[in-house]
Amino acid sequence: MNDKTAAFVRRFPVGKHTVTMTLTRRRFLAGRITCRWRPPKPTKLTKEEKHEYRSGRAAALAEAYGSSRIGLIVEM
Repeated sequence: MNDKTAAFVRRFPVGKHTVTMTLTRRRFLAGRITCRWRPPKPTKLTKEEKHEYRSGRAAALAEAYGSSRIGLIVEM
């Protein structure tokens, strides 16, 4: 990576899965998030798994960005 880019990697459990979240961010706080699921992500998540995923994602983003606001998250 060059000096204009920073990578941030965190792992957290979601049910019987492990999510590896990689955040690549450039100047002015714009960034891209990639999530890898092991074993592969199920077709549907239970309510508890959705809660675990969103909590893990929020904690990782808070750690990466500190008190900065997150403007948009698009899940695909």
